[in-house]
Amino acid sequence: MLQSEKLREARAKLIADARTVIDSADTLDAEQRQQVDTMLTDADDVRKDIKRVEAIEAEECDLREASDRRSKLETPKVSQIIDDEPLTTSSPAYRGAFDAYLRKGHRRMDGAEKRALEAGTVGEGGYLVPSVVADTASMVNTIIETIDDGSAMYGLSTVINVSGDTNIPVESTLGTANWVAEEVDIQADGTAHSDAAFGRATLSPQKAATMLKASSELLSDNAVNLESYIGKNFGRRFANLLEDSFITGSGSGQPNGIDNTSTLGVTFASPTAPTFDEMIEHFYKPKEGYRRNGTWVMNSGSALKLHQLKDDDNRYLWQSSLEAGTPDTIMGRPVAISDSCDNMVATKIAVFFGDISYYWIAQRQGIVIKRLDELYSETDQVGFLATLRIDGELTLAESVHHMKMAAS
Repeated sequence: MLQSEKLREARAKLIADARTVIDSADTLDAEQRQQVDTMLTDADDVRKDIKRVEAIEAEECDLREASDRRSKLETPKVSQIIDDEPLTTSSPAYRGAFDAYLRKGHRRMDGAEKRALEAGTVGEGGYLVPSVVADTASMVNTIIETIDDGSAMYGLSTVINVSGDTNIPVESTLGTANWVAEEVDIQADGTAHSDAAFGRATLSPQKAATMLKASSELLSDNAVNLESYIGKNFGRRFANLLEDSFITGSGSGQPNGIDNTSTLGVTFASPTAPTFDEMIEHFYKPKEGYRRNGTWVMNSGSALKLHQLKDDDNRYLWQSSLEAGTPDTIMGRPVAISDSCDNMVATKIAVFFGDISYYWIAQRQGIVIKRLDELYSETDQVGFLATLRIDGELTLAESVHHMKMAAS
């Protein structure tokens, strides 16, 4: 049995034990409350451990399967590929040339490799990461999948690929429909319609960058899948940066976060924790369509506090999922944990609820990697600089409501 499965069983037992204590008495005494609180805290800690262990198990699985996947992952020599093949960033020739660029640098590449690499040349220096090819490992895919796994907002939002700035409609209110009599001039009948309040937001993908260093020994080791290693490393870094921006971004030189654009919500009486009834009120604030597709977004500290909320019959608001891959729920809607959200402290927006798909993310096609040969040569290392361009905006204010804590 995998360690992550053992941890899931341990978490399930903690939750079941907490339920047993609660069901043992009509009213809990101080000692029983302490027992339940400790079990729930331990259960939340175990949930975090599960994520850590699963990440390690996934890396170990990649290493174990590396030799089995060599036939599929092995990069062909560019000189062995037919000359009349179209040179694109998805072609085997380009991928072979890109791998040579990562391992050797431009100066040590042969003529065929350099010609193939020209397909991914960009004006700012560096080269586009090879794009997705059927049945072939792709660094772009690795980076995007890692961002998706590490960013709650990225997986919930609407993501579009653009070639530059793009204008999107932003609605502050929806229009209405009405009944009209036969043969009535609908345009002239003021009761027949009302216009939606449309604005326009320009998504201008902003540059995000990160850099790592790799030893010459690592680059010369053909058993190491460089695309996967570098792609996952860059993906995790970008995921942390982007998640912060999608939640709290200022919109200046970075995405406009939902904390900055959500204008509707409720403010609770306490500066540190909501009541059960206040959470019910928050659930019913968005319209039914947004609730039906709604997701709760909060950080781990807020999740712990909400995990302990009970009604007068000692029933928990929070419903824990014991099935792998299935999120916990509040009022039947899934909970997404984003530690970029603020804590439940005075005046802060701590929880969001609504249809997050109305948050649009525009990413400029292509992730660029530049090899830095000289910068770290004294330590026999090579630097790799990665850049991507991305922007984000909430396109319909009423789709996502926020929960704000009271002033202290």
